[in-house]
Amino acid sequence: MKNNFCFSVVIPTYNRLPILRKCLQALEKQKYEAEIVNDYEVIVVDDGSTDG
Repeated sequence: MKNNFCFSVVIPTYNRLPILRKCLQALEKQKYEAEIVNDYEVIVVDDGSTDG
C-alpha cells in the first residue's frame, strides 16, 4: 500500500520581494518521490507590500 500525501506551503511576506523570489525558486527545484508526495500547493500571503 502506498501513502500519497498532499501538503501546503504557506509563505507570509511583506516588502521582501528578493527573498520571496529565492524562496519560490528553491521550492520549484525540490524533488519529491511520486509514490510519497501526490501534490502540493504554495500559498503566498502578502500584507500590502509596496515593492512589487
